[in-house]
Amino acid sequence: MKPMNPMKPMNNGRHENWERELREELSHHFEKQVEALIAEGMAPEEARRQAKLQFGAVEGVKQDCREQRRGFWLDALLADLRYALRMLRKSPAFAAIAILTLALGIGANTAIFSVLNGVILKPLPYAQPDRLALIWTDLKSAGQTRAPSSGPDMIDLQRRSRLFEGVEGIWVGSSAITSVGEPEQVKLGFVTGDFLSLLGVAPARGRLFNAQDNFKGAAPTIILSDGLWRRRFGADPQIVGKTVKADGEVFTIIGVMPENFRLIFAEDANIPPDVQAFMTFRDDLARQERDSNYLRVVGRLKPGVTIAQADAEAQSIAAQLRAEYLVDSKQDESFEVLPLQEDTVRAIRPAVLALFVGVGLVLLISCANVANLLLARSGTRQREIALRAAMGATRGRIIRQLLTESVLLSLLGGAAGLILGWWGMNWLLALRPKSLGVMESVQFDFAVLGYAFAVSLIAGIVFGLAPAAEYSGGDMIETLKSGGKGVVAGKSRFRTLLVASEVALSFVLLIGSGLMIRTFVRLLNVDSGFNGDRVLTFQLSLPPARYPTDPDRTRVLYQMQKNLAALPGVESVGAVHRLPFDDYVNWYSFYWKADTPPAEQNKLLADHRATLPGFFHSMGIPIVAGRDFSDSDDATRQRVLVVDELLAQRTWPGESALGKELNVEVCKEGGFVRGTGVVIGVVKHARNLQLTDDGRPQVYQSFAQSPREILAYTVRTMGDPQTLVGAVRAEVARFDADLPLAKVRPMSEYVRLARAASRFTMLLAAALAALALILASIGIYGVTSYSVSQRRNEMGIRIALGAQRRDILKLVLSQGMGSVAAGVSIGLLLSLLLMPAIAGLLFGVRPTDALTYGAVALFLSCVALVACYVPARRAMRVDPMTALRYE
Repeated sequence: MKPMNPMKPMNNGRHENWERELREELSHHFEKQVEALIAEGMAPEEARRQAKLQFGAVEGVKQDCREQRRGFWLDALLADLRYALRMLRKSPAFAAIAILTLALGIGANTAIFSVLNGVILKPLPYAQPDRLALIWTDLKSAGQTRAPSSGPDMIDLQRRSRLFEGVEGIWVGSSAITSVGEPEQVKLGFVTGDFLSLLGVAPARGRLFNAQDNFKGAAPTIILSDGLWRRRFGADPQIVGKTVKADGEVFTIIGVMPENFRLIFAEDANIPPDVQAFMTFRDDLARQERDSNYLRVVGRLKPGVTIAQADAEAQSIAAQLRAEYLVDSKQDESFEVLPLQEDTVRAIRPAVLALFVGVGLVLLISCANVANLLLARSGTRQREIALRAAMGATRGRIIRQLLTESVLLSLLGGAAGLILGWWGMNWLLALRPKSLGVMESVQFDFAVLGYAFAVSLIAGIVFGLAPAAEYSGGDMIETLKSGGKGVVAGKSRFRTLLVASEVALSFVLLIGSGLMIRTFVRLLNVDSGFNGDRVLTFQLSLPPARYPTDPDRTRVLYQMQKNLAALPGVESVGAVHRLPFDDYVNWYSFYWKADTPPAEQNKLLADHRATLPGFFHSMGIPIVAGRDFSDSDDATRQRVLVVDELLAQRTWPGESALGKELNVEVCKEGGFVRGTGVVIGVVKHARNLQLTDDGRPQVYQSFAQSPREILAYTVRTMGDPQTLVGAVRAEVARFDADLPLAKVRPMSEYVRLARAASRFTMLLAAALAALALILASIGIYGVTSYSVSQRRNEMGIRIALGAQRRDILKLVLSQGMGSVAAGVSIGLLLSLLLMPAIAGLLFGVRPTDALTYGAVALFLSCVALVACYVPARRAMRVDPMTALRYE
């Protein structure tokens, strides 16, 4: 017979012919061997027996020949996949449970990775975003390390820097659009001429600003966001060149930004992503007050320049400014240059990474569960594996087949996990707080799909290795003798180890969730310093064209207060320049005692707030000493101030603040000047920036003595504040139909939003912990139930020999809870090591909080006890006669 060429590639059409020829050739060689032994004098039967011994397992020889053929790996893979599918079809319940378990773990990982990818890994949607940097001002003596810059500071950086291609600034305010449709107050970005060009984003229509648009006296121009263009102007394709009236002034529309354009800054930069229009300052920024810090400054590095080099240059420029302005706020000023993307995700990165680690632990629990399922299934497959090995299958071949089954199972779980992951991602986006605008870039893209595939593949290998090793490493002869009914002790120990691992990982996740829940509870009970219940708020912006002077604005707003106070159901009315927890940046500046020498003046910072009389009562802020402002505290009288307890204690420790004088920044005709005022009252400190921090001290000024461009009214009602919305709108329209109301909402909504980020993190942590708890409970139940089923005969014999049923219960529970106790102990150690990493996410609770650790240990133990008790009861009911009959 012509020998076969094992290296000759086979196509599907010739595969059966090749197999037939292989059988014929092996049969030919076998018969030749028999003939040779007979020729040596051996009897035919003995010669055939010896030939079989010398020839070895026929199937093993066939496999060796097949593996020499090119393209064998593809044929083998397809064969393994077909076999794996048949095995899964034979056990649909097992397949469904395993796929669902993996889908939960992989789906959670996919959802959180979509957030990680969109928020941290994906570059910002600007041209060459790695060259964009945010330049913060550090005022060390005032304790302000992430402060904005002044106009002169930014101009100095522009002129003196050699490593930046450009340095530009932005400040966000608001404006009343009144020329088209109903009056509307919009978020307005005031930018320097080349700010938008610096980001490298081309307009969808028209052009961007240039340096000429920023000069004092330049023609008023405006650029619209895509949303404002579509909503207010009906997506007019001829919009460029038309005009719009903002704050009573006519602006020419020169461009429209792209649909997906948004500003992406860190939350504490106070640059909201949904700015609806842009205009230039049209002012000489170099001539502004040098200590009036309000600009957020962005720079673009020249090619090849690193952040470290740019930071060193900025520090050098700060040193020059300190030398040139000896008795100014520049005395201790420095700059800090940070990558824009890194700074943007600085606050959210710890939470996202913690959640990513959490879903990784959930996936490990899922893998452990599926590994336990595979081991539990081993009792029905031991004989099959032993027969395959007896027929010549190598250990590597068996492991490959079993890994193919586990990887196929994992890929099916990954496919289901993609559906759960997509749903989970949308759930996350629906729950995300408004402050996490950076999450708008989260989407289910190819990177997420690739990650899901990689996780599925790795998971299949991870949970498939141990069962594969157990299957292929047993005693083949003993397995065949016992009919596959034996239980390998090492396998039982391995299953117990897997359960302990599940419990430990679940303990870690439950601790993290418990700490986040306690943080949120603390936030619910934190004293904000005011009572926002039954308070309706709204903002007004008076157009300068119709109300050009401070007296004009003061007269209108005071009269508005009186009209609102006369409405039925209103208890009191006040107003303040910026409400607590508003998303606009608040006005803050230096203050000092009247007799402070010049060298010590720019050391202390405080929030400055202009208020109408009655604000403290309407907001529920207690007056500790002195009095509130009155209508008589106008521009013709001595300047008066109300300070909070924090400022009073820091400035005059152990003394009364009443009657003391402070030098503060004052607003006058739209600009800032300094003036001295007398303290007439002290109020309780109110948290205005965030609930987790006291923030800066507060200086309150009479609006009549320091008018601002925007005022937020606080209307304390006798019932539900929402019932007064219509009456308030009607009253404002009756007073002036062109005045746009903005942010008409209860004060409680601001407080809710202040808690939103912590609530979001808490919900995600709780969801992961609940998922881990469910998976761990299933794992504990499965292992205990399997152990009981394998030891059913033993239990019956024990009962027949006199053991009480409570002894059987005690035996099963002690064995099951032993692995749980080990898991809790390991989880405790892991938690003590890992929880300090999330300390920055906590408030009012330590990472090693004993109450949380004790409660989680008790709760997890109780859940595990229930999971063990159910199969233990089944063990108590074993019929000893049935067990003896089987023996």
